[in-house]
Amino acid sequence: MKGKSIVRMVIGVLGIVFLVVYFGMASGYLEVENRRKTALTQEAMEKYEKDLKEGKKIDMDAYLVEKKVYSNHISSVVLEMSSIIEKGFNAILDYLFSEVDKAVKSK
Repeated sequence: MKGKSIVRMVIGVLGIVFLVVYFGMASGYLEVENRRKTALTQEAMEKYEKDLKEGKKIDMDAYLVEKKVYSNHISSVVLEMSSIIEKGFNAILDYLFSEVDKAVKSK
């Protein structure tokens, strides 16, 4: 009985982790952060235009605003676990729906 409760707890925690990462990705958080990394600020655009008019050598790295990246090994592992769990859920749902489809078509 004790083993079953531990397994249920682990599955529950993995399910919650999956949902958090999935909804974070689904909400577009990663895309927004990537867009922020590549977007020029208004001040950088003005500096770029000024340097362009003056004929200076242009290096785009001088105009991009760098932000700290907070990704680490734990977030990578959680993202991989989330992908594995997502594939498992998809396989289970595909199987369930195919069985329901067979049952409906057999009647």
